[in-house]
Amino acid sequence: MANISSFFPAAASGGGGGILKQHIITSSGTLDLTTLGIADGDTIGLFLVGGGGGGDTGSTHARAGFGGNMWLGSVVLGTAGTVTATIGAGGAANSGRGGSTSITGGGLPATKSTGQSPVADATYYPASFGGSTGYVIGGSPAHVGSSYEASSQYGINGYGAGGGCNDASLRAVIPNTGRGGGVLGGSGGHVAGSSGVIIIYYL
Repeated sequence: MANISSFFPAAASGGGGGILKQHIITSSGTLDLTTLGIADGDTIGLFLVGGGGGGDTGSTHARAGFGGNMWLGSVVLGTAGTVTATIGAGGAANSGRGGSTSITGGGLPATKSTGQSPVADATYYPASFGGSTGYVIGGSPAHVGSSYEASSQYGINGYGAGGGCNDASLRAVIPNTGRGGGVLGGSGGHVAGSSGVIIIYYL
């Protein structure tokens, strides 16, 4: 996985490309990119995290939710303006799918979207890669086990992690992380997934 700083070329003088700033969007709405000092033709980095899926418990198993899907890449803007952001909601407890996070408009060459997370009882969901258009990354799965066993799986820098089981700290809903919902052994012990986020990186 490329470091986000590699999306920005070094300055013509041979020095570094500068220190990246970031703007974090935690709720759906609009943002005028020019208020951040972003101009026409600028390159920006985007990190989108969808909502995490809800956990699911059954009579013989417990399946924590998948972490939210993610999109990571850089884009060259046309005429910088106002983007519309949609933050994916966490999936409902009992195996709800996490919502899709997206950003569009504002000079972006195309809408960027994570898509929805799988349901908790889906098979392993591998990452897929989009090459020059950016990376579409499947959220981390949680272990699917019997006897109410499930373990949290890492996402990227704490985003998009799979849900955990029994440990209260692994079952808590943490807004804007895209974490999958956890489970607790026994019927009804499932937790909703966490909402997603958008991070804009710029110079």
